[in-house]
Amino acid sequence: MSFPEKDRMFFPLTLQFAYIMALCAMTLISDFSSVILDSSDNQIILPRPVNSRTLWLARVVHITSYLFAIALSVSLGAIAIISFRFGGLAGLMVLLLSLLSAVLMVFLTNVFYLVLMRFISEEKLREVINYFQIVMAILFYGGYQFLPRLMERETGLTQALDHQWWHYLIPPMWMAGAVDLVVRPAIDQIHLIFLALAFITPIAGLWFMNRFLTTDFTQKLSGLDQESRSTVSTTSTQESQRTQAGWVERFADWFTTNPLERAAFAFTWRVTGRDRKFKLKTYPQLGFGLAYVVVMSFQSRSFGSSNFFYLFALYFASIYVMVAQYQLSVSDNYRASWIYGSAPIREPGDVLAGSLKALIIKLLTPFYVLLSAYILYRYGTDKISDVLLAFSNSLVMLVSAALLSTRYMPFSTAQDALKQNNTARGLLTSVVLGVVGFSHYGLTFVPYGVWLAIPASIATVWILLRQYKKTGWEQIVMG
Repeated sequence: MSFPEKDRMFFPLTLQFAYIMALCAMTLISDFSSVILDSSDNQIILPRPVNSRTLWLARVVHITSYLFAIALSVSLGAIAIISFRFGGLAGLMVLLLSLLSAVLMVFLTNVFYLVLMRFISEEKLREVINYFQIVMAILFYGGYQFLPRLMERETGLTQALDHQWWHYLIPPMWMAGAVDLVVRPAIDQIHLIFLALAFITPIAGLWFMNRFLTTDFTQKLSGLDQESRSTVSTTSTQESQRTQAGWVERFADWFTTNPLERAAFAFTWRVTGRDRKFKLKTYPQLGFGLAYVVVMSFQSRSFGSSNFFYLFALYFASIYVMVAQYQLSVSDNYRASWIYGSAPIREPGDVLAGSLKALIIKLLTPFYVLLSAYILYRYGTDKISDVLLAFSNSLVMLVSAALLSTRYMPFSTAQDALKQNNTARGLLTSVVLGVVGFSHYGLTFVPYGVWLAIPASIATVWILLRQYKKTGWEQIVMG
C-alpha cells in the first residue's frame, strides 16, 4: 500500500492520535490511579500552608511528565515520516499535539474519577475503578485487534472522508484536523475549528480543573479510605458475605479431601476475590485470551480459518490461565507469611493443592466454559470431545507447571522475587504446550482416539495432584 496523499491523511492521523490517547488513558487508569486517588498525603500536607490546588498540581506534573515520555515514544515514527513527507512544520505539529493529547487525557481521567465519586460511595470507588480497569484493558486489546481487521486495507486507510458534525465530538479527530490543516494546507472553517479545539481544550481543561474542581476532588479523596458506618450497608454486606461463604465452603467440601486442604481452598478463594492487584493482573489476561480467539476466528484467508485453529485456541488460551497460577504466590502483604511457619502445618503440600484447586474452580473452569461455548458455536458441537480433552490437558499442564516451578506458599512472596527464571519457565511451558497440542491433533485422525485419551488425561491429572500434595517443607521457598 502506497503512502496516502495529502487529501487522504485525515483518517490515518485520527488512528495515530487515537492510539496515543488510548495508551495514555490506559496508563493513567492502570498505573496512576493509585497516585491520583492517594489520600494519605492529605493529612500530612494539607494541615500545613499548602493548599489543595498545589498538591493536585504536583501530582498532575508528575503524571504528565511520564505521559509525555510515552506519547513521545509512540509518536516518534509518525513525526519522522510526516516531517520527511510533508515538511518540518507538519512534524512539529504532530509532536505538539501528541503532548497535548496526553494533557487532555489527564483532564478527562480526573473528570471521570470525579463523576464516579459523585455517584458511587467512597468505599466502593476503588472496587469500581478496579473492575473498570479490567474491562477497559479487555476492550482496548480487543478493539485494537478487531477494528483494523474490519477495514479494507486498500480503501479503509486511504479514503478521503467527508467531515461530519459529530467529528467535532471526537478528540483524536481534533488533532488529526489540526495536522491536516498544515499538511494540505487548508485554511477553512472546519480545519480552524479543529485547530482551536486541539490547542484550547487541553489547556482550558486543566485550568478549569485547577480553578473549580480541585477542592471538591480533594474533599472526596479525604473520605475515600473511611469505612461506612451505615447499619443498612453493614447488614447487607454481612448477608452477602455469609452467602458467599456458604458457596465457598460447599465447593471446598466437594473438591478437597482434608481440613487443611479445605482451609487453603477457602483462604485462596477469598483472597483472590479481595486482592485488587491480583484481579488486575489476572482477569485482563483471561479477557485477552478470549478476545484473541474471537478476533482470529473471524480472519478469512488466514490461520484463523483453518480446521486446526480451534485446537490451537483451546491450548493457547491455557497460557493465560498459567499467569493466574504464577500470581498465586504473590502479595503486597507477603510479610504476613510468617503465619505458615508458626502454624502446626506438617504437610504444606495440602495447602498448595487446596490453593491450586481454588484457582482451577474459580478461574480456569469459568474461563474454559466461555471459551468452549464459543468454540462449539463457531466450529460445531461435534468438537465436544476435543473441548473435554483440551480442558483435561490444560489441567495437566497447569499442575505440571506448578510441579516444575519453584514452590512458594500462597501469597507469601513479593512481586520482584518472582522475576527470575521467567525465560526458562516460559520456554519449558511452550515446549510442553506444543507437545500436548500436537499429540491431541494427531489423535483426531484416530477413530475414537480423542474419547479414549480423555480418561488417560484425567488419570494423569489425579496422579500429578497427588504428587503435588506430597510437597514437603524442604521443597518450599519462603519469600
